Amino acid sequence: MTDPTPTASSAPPALAAFLRGVERRGALFAQLQCGDAEHGDVALATVMRTFSEQAPDRAMADWPRRFWQLLMAAPALQREPSGARWPTPLEHLGTLASADRRALLSRLAAGLPEDEAVEVLGTDLTHYRAALAAACPQDADGQPDAAGWRSLAEAIQQQMRDLAPERLARLARLRERALRPDAAPPRAPRRESPSAAIPSRDTPRPETSTRWRRWAVVAIVLACAGGLAVTFLAPPGWSGRMGESLDQVGESGLGLAEEPDIQQEALDAAEAPAATVAPEDALPSHPDLALLLDPESESLSGDAAFLAWYLAARDQGAPTEPATTNPEPVTQEEGRDTTF
Repeated sequence: MTDPTPTASSAPPALAAFLRGVERRGALFAQLQCGDAEHGDVALATVMRTFSEQAPDRAMADWPRRFWQLLMAAPALQREPSGARWPTPLEHLGTLASADRRALLSRLAAGLPEDEAVEVLGTDLTHYRAALAAACPQDADGQPDAAGWRSLAEAIQQQMRDLAPERLARLARLRERALRPDAAPPRAPRRESPSAAIPSRDTPRPETSTRWRRWAVVAIVLACAGGLAVTFLAPPGWSGRMGESLDQVGESGLGLAEEPDIQQEALDAAEAPAATVAPEDALPSHPDLALLLDPESESLSGDAAFLAWYLAARDQGAPTEPATTNPEPVTQEEGRDTTF
């Protein structure tokens, strides 16, 4: 009887979601680093198992750095296995030293920024840039070839998009097995037929699939909340320092940052105006010349709003004079002749 596909329903949902999100990049990095997909997948499975044991004791913000530290230091990826080979668009990787290839893939496959790659690789900025310079394709004059770098980066991204469904299914099984503490460690790499990598239709589905989907939704929400927290709680100047690092990489002449193709074209000299007005002719051509020559009309135009209100109020019989305030009271003696 065939054992059902192992599940990780007991693993923390955030941990399972993290490994699911990073497994594709991790698998491609391991494959291109050692030159063998199956050998790289086993190295990735070992790293995922170790990471799953360490992650609960670490902050979620530290998970990406720790995962890539473990993968880049994996013993199985420090040397090329027998039969190592690279796809045709990426044959350049096979000509590189292991350390130089690791530095290049940390940027193009793992997608790590410069400061994070330096920390993960355990090196300094000078040696990291030197490794990138050694790994960068060169032109006929022995200079870094920016077009070759871009072509290499595009080929790596295409390889990531074109991972076969059988490969993705195998990665999912390795991930779920790594999340189970009672599961056996990954075996040595061996060739398996494409049909063995596809789950059988007769394989029973886990009874906890519905529950697992709910936990996956919760994990995605937690991951989004964590991303927002990192955005608002990042140290002051963090984004500025990252921008400066990327600018420094572009200025290093290695072709690491695509320079914008800006076309410049000089403008023609300004043409003389078709006509000008002499100062002595400016007043006769003024549109309000009649108003300017009649000071009384100009004064009336300034009070036009008040005069319009006055005429409207008078026509409606409303009082136009202010009422007298506090009139003197009429006394009983008013009108009497008080002359003696």
